[in-house]
Amino acid sequence: MEAFTLRDDMLLGAALPATQCEGGELESSWIYWWGLGYIRDHASPAVAAQHAERWQEDVALAKELGAQTVLLGVDWTRVEPEEGTFDESALDFYRAQLTALRDAGLRVTLELHRFTNPAWFEERGGFERVENLSAYLTYIEHVAAALGRLCQDYLTFAEPNAYAVGGYLGGDYPPGRRDPSACFRVLTHMAQCHVLGYSLLHQLHEAMEYPPCRVSVSLRAQEPLPVGSGRIAKALCSASRRAFDAAFRAFHLGRIELPMKYNKYLVPGTYCDFLSLDWYGEQRISEPLDLTPFAKRGEMGRPEALLGLLKRLHALAPLPLRVTLAGVEDGDRVDCLASYLRALSGFSLPVEQCVCSPLLDGFEWLDGNRRRSGLVHVDFETQERTVKASGEFFRSLASARAVDENLLKKFGAV
Repeated sequence: MEAFTLRDDMLLGAALPATQCEGGELESSWIYWWGLGYIRDHASPAVAAQHAERWQEDVALAKELGAQTVLLGVDWTRVEPEEGTFDESALDFYRAQLTALRDAGLRVTLELHRFTNPAWFEERGGFERVENLSAYLTYIEHVAAALGRLCQDYLTFAEPNAYAVGGYLGGDYPPGRRDPSACFRVLTHMAQCHVLGYSLLHQLHEAMEYPPCRVSVSLRAQEPLPVGSGRIAKALCSASRRAFDAAFRAFHLGRIELPMKYNKYLVPGTYCDFLSLDWYGEQRISEPLDLTPFAKRGEMGRPEALLGLLKRLHALAPLPLRVTLAGVEDGDRVDCLASYLRALSGFSLPVEQCVCSPLLDGFEWLDGNRRRSGLVHVDFETQERTVKASGEFFRSLASARAVDENLLKKFGAV
């Protein structure tokens, strides 16, 4: 790999996703799923990285590693443990983090939803039932009113397409359904929430005289590749691309295409201030199960696939771009980060942020604690934090804003 210099306008960041790092005995959909025995190593999300107790240490770690931006998750269950009852101490917890991150010079994007619902919302039918959607809008309005003075960037949803497919088509995420019609009904309702939430957040910031905000949604993206030359694998890849494109147009542009459902709130327009993707690389497809988010992990190897997708989406909505790279094990991490950052730094389109990984090892959904994707190793028994080789590479890169031959050799990148 050749040496390269990071583009001046691209911020480097790390993520602190709520359910994956916070811990705590919360009555959420994933605690329920763990209680039913669906987590492969039986690890509980109540443990995770105990970020809720150790957040000051983790903010200091993010600053120490040289992160310029943080993707900070907000747990709906923590904020609204019972319908209509908002926990002010939870909002104080997020307010304290935002203040500390701002004081440390880090820019924050609030991630308002990633896979996890309060148990009360799940029991009412979640996003499948249209009468429930106002509850989600009330939640994001309450969060923005409490925190909007400290943060101006929002993601209404992270990976809503993975949420819908995992929970309503593949059946391995809560609530465990296998119903294609329900899957796309849920995804359409989430698009409705995003479109309405986009306007709501802008109006609230203006009404409360907060600084203007920027709002978007981050879809899970990967390049499906057929295994072999069989018709079934090719058809599945084609269906996967069509479904992704339809979701992108619904959330970002208010356009309805099959397999999304008709929805009166989705009218043509622009419902994003930047484009954001959670990139999972290339996924080998041979059977329907391979399309689900709990299938075997994608291969992160070819940055060209990401650049091609970014070009295509930017042509539909010419806005600044943000990328979150899926976490991989440390044996491949440095080479992966170097290859993607090199490609993004030479890219012709405006990439304003690259979130390189979760900051911490944590709860990895069905994999529990056995897959470690953070820049920082967490001993789940002692909760001791230790910066990994990938974290040291991130620190060096963030400091120098460049990668030379010596740095590549030091960390074994090819």
